[in-house]
Amino acid sequence: MFNTTYLPHAIYSLAITSVSIHLVSQKRIISDDRTRVAARLSILESIANQLRQGKDISLDELDRLHQLARPPAPAEEHAQQAKEEIGWKEVIFGRKKSEEPEMSEYDRRDWEKVQKEMETQK
Repeated sequence: MFNTTYLPHAIYSLAITSVSIHLVSQKRIISDDRTRVAARLSILESIANQLRQGKDISLDELDRLHQLARPPAPAEEHAQQAKEEIGWKEVIFGRKKSEEPEMSEYDRRDWEKVQKEMETQK
């Protein structure tokens, strides 16, 4: 049924591909984190330099810079990483298609506007 001489090679290539994709993803995440930390440091250093020079910083400006320097909330990170959970059943068998076509929020709004315009024209 299966040619057993090629099966280990297929498993090894699958494992190597999976590990390499994971490492590329981790490398991107680390790069993003480094960029975020560098940006926070530059904002905080500019605030410190302005205060050392005796420049008057408004509270609004200080609040704005403080919000920029604040690390992202864990809920935001989680929402960015996984917007939708996909189970193994969906991966293997695919999603079940509903009988009625799905419309996006914008399409639905446009459709309702058209329906209202048609009703006002009658």
